[in-house]
Amino acid sequence: MGRQLSAIEVTLNAANTLTHVMVGFVTVYMCYVAYSRGYSNISMHVLLCTLGYQLLMAEGILALASSNVWTIFFTRRTKTIIHWIMQAFGGSFAIIGMAYEYSGRKSHFRSTHSKLGLASFVFLIITMMNGVTNLFSREMRALIKPVYQRFFHNLMALVTFVLGMAALFYGFEKRTVTNYASEEICWILKIFLCITIVTSSLAALKSGYQQFKDVIAINDSLVLPEKS
Repeated sequence: MGRQLSAIEVTLNAANTLTHVMVGFVTVYMCYVAYSRGYSNISMHVLLCTLGYQLLMAEGILALASSNVWTIFFTRRTKTIIHWIMQAFGGSFAIIGMAYEYSGRKSHFRSTHSKLGLASFVFLIITMMNGVTNLFSREMRALIKPVYQRFFHNLMALVTFVLGMAALFYGFEKRTVTNYASEEICWILKIFLCITIVTSSLAALKSGYQQFKDVIAINDSLVLPEKS
């Protein structure tokens, strides 16, 4: 017989499953909005940014969680590979989606939605560059300790994700969405997105906290005791 799950593990598994459902609902509905509008710069912006942030980035973060239902039997290495692939595609989709929107407008960065999108874009570029260097953290350890690399990457990735999802939140108030969704549906999209931010970020916060303790421990070990 298998090990009996604790109440906390059951709760985490249930929350994880519900998160996947909410991620799927928001993704499918926004794909419907993009399809209903027909091909245009704004439709591609909606489609690619939703797939980038709401689907690929959120699921990429969840892939590392110990309670994640679809990676629970994978090794840590396999989970990491899945995470990197999903984050790479998610970041690429988001950047292309932003490029579509930018090229289709004459005025830029006037709304909260667009300002948050711009902030996310800046952090996304930093995160993707740091993600590449993080892959070679062992080879670069003579310059910077791997734990510093991992902690910085985790922090930047979390900020990028939250900013991007916040941009989506305010995007649900745009006529692009409200023309196809009732007020109730818009609120459901917002609530599901906010819950996704929290549940997706829990594993990253837990990992970041452990990395922070590792950084503190290394710094403490470098402090030499004073001579008596």
